[in-house]
Amino acid sequence: MTHMSCEELRKMLLASADRIIRNEPYLTRVDSEIGDGDHGIGMRNGMTAAKEFLQKAEGEVNAYALYAGMAEAMQQAMGGASGMIFSTLFAGRAAEKAPKAELTPADLANQMREGLQAIQELGKAQVGDKTMVDALAPAVEAMNAHTESFEAMFAAGEKAAHEGMEKTRDYIARFGRAKSLGERAIGHQDAGATSTWLILLEMSDFVSGTSTPDPTLSEKEKTDKAAEGGSALKWKKKIINDPADVVKEEGEGFLAAFGSEFMAVEGVNGLIRRTIPDGKTALVIGGGSGHEPMFGFFLGDNLADAAANGNVFASPDPVTITKTAAAADRGAGVLFLYGNYAGDNLNFDKAAENLEAMGIHSRTVRVWDDIASAPRERITDRRGIAGDVLMLKIAGAACAELPLEEAYRVASKARDNLYSLGVGLEGATIPGQLEPIFTLPPDEMEYGLGIHGEPGVKRIAMQSADEIVENLVETILKESGIRAGDTVCTYVNGLGSTTLMELMIMNRKLHLLLKEKGILIHDMDVNSLVTTMEMAGASISLMKMDEELIKYYDRPCRSPYYTKG
Repeated sequence: MTHMSCEELRKMLLASADRIIRNEPYLTRVDSEIGDGDHGIGMRNGMTAAKEFLQKAEGEVNAYALYAGMAEAMQQAMGGASGMIFSTLFAGRAAEKAPKAELTPADLANQMREGLQAIQELGKAQVGDKTMVDALAPAVEAMNAHTESFEAMFAAGEKAAHEGMEKTRDYIARFGRAKSLGERAIGHQDAGATSTWLILLEMSDFVSGTSTPDPTLSEKEKTDKAAEGGSALKWKKKIINDPADVVKEEGEGFLAAFGSEFMAVEGVNGLIRRTIPDGKTALVIGGGSGHEPMFGFFLGDNLADAAANGNVFASPDPVTITKTAAAADRGAGVLFLYGNYAGDNLNFDKAAENLEAMGIHSRTVRVWDDIASAPRERITDRRGIAGDVLMLKIAGAACAELPLEEAYRVASKARDNLYSLGVGLEGATIPGQLEPIFTLPPDEMEYGLGIHGEPGVKRIAMQSADEIVENLVETILKESGIRAGDTVCTYVNGLGSTTLMELMIMNRKLHLLLKEKGILIHDMDVNSLVTTMEMAGASISLMKMDEELIKYYDRPCRSPYYTKG
């Protein structure tokens, strides 16, 4: 086969979408080993949207229009880092090319090469970083070396992608939520590389007329996974309808209760205050759903003006962020505040570019309070966890009173004095999934885990409340340099299923320790405001205060789920 018509290309892309959709449970299990378990769901959502586009594109006579349209549909449906990256894989430079009714192997190999180049320009990943590039780069090289036929090209590409995927087991992660694990990531394959291989596997099957079985976990892996949870895994029941509709229906329920104060941003999963004063610096927050009431329900007086909401544990896409921010702008610009994760960074940065093109200036403060996720010399690699609450309290007040640049300065100052650390006892289950993100034996806990259920930096023996707090506080104080005579605000956060009783017991010990060390306490807060579905665990956040930060922290604020002062 040396030529592929638009209709043949459309059918091949449809087959690739189907391969990913039916392998969503497998991709979810692969991602759960060292990530937050949302990769399969995101890929399923993206490929479902791509499939809908391709089904309507029957009769299209421009092959590159199929690629460009598929990419646009994927990006808006997926969000997260995968949404931006895999949509870029298919987009390549397709939108810039002259229409073409059929493709040669060289044309398609070049399209894949341009997709790889665009991905590396976007994310900077190289071979060996434990990303989808480990499968894609060797596949592209092999494909461009075998353009005599589609059969030869895809066979070479699939083989190289599979080998690259297998090699990711030997790598330490340099990107994504697994990057904080260090050597704990070794032995696990990368989920993005796995999706890349599955796409090329289906393309090879399509042109050769074969049908390769889908991958499955080995019996050993199944046995090991079950053993981690003790005698039996515990499945979580959820009161939902279609898992694909949870974010949309959640927003509808929120507006049914609070629609007099807030409204939806048309066409996207964004929420906005009905009344935002003209000339006010707009504070726009956002991130993956599943952390309620953060992010979407933190709108209100001296808090956020709008929230862009992504799928569960996945950042919102650039279109959602752009439309939400533009709706909130009142002529004074936009301050973005969100957790420091790869997907959020990519998508919010793209939205900021879009806003500039619209004449709306923006600044960004990324929250990176989790001291377990990277050493101080790589502080900008740290992820954001529950310290977001303290950040939002100060940034909201600053945006209510100050112009954009001054609000940005105050919020950045608060971020640079914020430190958090947490533990996890039991994993959450993403809507639509049967297995929890992670399982633990009864006598162990994860130390330093993230708010998406990412593994911590280590597993340790279960401790008492006092021991947990002592260890967390000792580490935070050592890292922060906070000492006797300093003033702090503190926040003890529950991750979903941890009871208020447990959190108060932790706060009791936190109060005693800080008093013993001569550290002044301006305010203490205890709640479950940055959750992870029903995950069990908690974190402690300390923010070192000065007069300016105290001034903004003390401003009264009000929202449906967070009110102070």
